[in-house]
Amino acid sequence: MVFHEPLALISALQANFDAVGDLSPDAFDRFSQLIPAAWIEQALQATGTTSLRRRRLPAERLIWLVIGLALFRNEPIWHIVRQLGLALGTEAQVVPVPSATVQGRQRLGEAPLAHLFDQLSRAWCTAPLPTAGLFHGLRLLAVDGVVWSTPDTAEHRDVFGAGRSQHGEGSWPQVRAVCLMDVHTHLIRAAAFGAYTTGELSYAHDLVTAAPDDSLTIFDRAYYSAAFLLAWQHAGEQRHWLMRAKSSLRYEVIRPLGEGDAWVRLPVSPQARRQHPQLPTFWEARLILCPSGRRYLTSLADAVRYPADQVAVCYRERWEIELGFRDIKQAMQANDTVLRSKRPELVRQEIWGC
Repeated sequence: MVFHEPLALISALQANFDAVGDLSPDAFDRFSQLIPAAWIEQALQATGTTSLRRRRLPAERLIWLVIGLALFRNEPIWHIVRQLGLALGTEAQVVPVPSATVQGRQRLGEAPLAHLFDQLSRAWCTAPLPTAGLFHGLRLLAVDGVVWSTPDTAEHRDVFGAGRSQHGEGSWPQVRAVCLMDVHTHLIRAAAFGAYTTGELSYAHDLVTAAPDDSLTIFDRAYYSAAFLLAWQHAGEQRHWLMRAKSSLRYEVIRPLGEGDAWVRLPVSPQARRQHPQLPTFWEARLILCPSGRRYLTSLADAVRYPADQVAVCYRERWEIELGFRDIKQAMQANDTVLRSKRPELVRQEIWGC
C-alpha cells in the first residue's frame, strides 16, 4: 500500500491505529497492511537476522511483537502473542513462555527495527505536501529532544544514567533522544538516542544528513553551534534552518536587509575551533529583530522571498514537534512514562518499535 497524499496517509494511519485498540487478530491485520511483509523481510536480510530454523516465534513475528509492545502498553507480552496469533503451531491458545519471548527479542536485536524504521520513514515522509503545508516551497521540519524513563535496574543506570537534582539522582534511569519530525504530518523522519548523560546537540549531529533538500528545519536555542548549523546547511541543496537567538548573541551587521532585518557576522568561539579546526573565525547568518524583543537567526538569506515577519511567525511551527511527542507518549503509550524492557539492548529495540 503506497500513499502519495500525506493527508490520506495520516487518515489511514489514524484509522488503523484506532482499529488495533481491541487487540484482535483481524484488527491487527488491518494495521499490518501499512507495513508490507517484504519490508520486514528486507530489514531482516539486510541486518543478517533471519531465522536459521523455524521457531514458534520466528524473526518476522518477533518484529510484530515489538511493535505490539508499543501499541498495547497495558497488555502482558504473552497476551499480545496469543491475541495477535504470533506464535506458530497448531494450538492457538498455547503460547511460548515469557522467557522464550525475551530470548527471541535478544536474538532479534535492535538492528532490524532500526532498519525498518528507516524504510518506513523514507516511504511515509517523502510524499509531496500541499502548498499550504510548505513555507514558500520549503518543507517544514523540527528537531527537539525527548526523554523516556526505563525500569529501575542497575544495568540501566550504568548504561543510560539518570537526571540529577539537589536531592540526588533521579528516580528512574532515562534515555535521551533527539528526533527530526515533519511539522505537517508529525511523522518522525530520523532519531538518535542513548544515554541521558549525553547532550541533545551531540545526538543532533547524527541527524545532519537526514533532512531533505528544499526544507527549513526549526531548532530551539539549545542547538546554537556554528559547526552544527553550517553542517546542516551544507549537507544538501536548500537545507535551511531557523532558531531563536539568545539575548547575549554577539554579532556585527554586514548589511541591512530591512527594518529589524540584517545579514550579520558571528564570531566562532575558540573552543569550537579547537574541536573543529576547519571552522572559520567568523560565520554569517540572517538576524531578525522583532518589535516584541525576540530575535531569530536563519540561513534564509533572501529577504524578498522570505519576508522577515513571515519567518518570525514560522518559528511557531516548532511547537508541532512537542504535540507530536505528546501523541506518542499520551496516545500510543497510554501515558505510561516508563518503558517495558529490562535490558538496555531491548530498551533500544523497544524505542525503535515505537
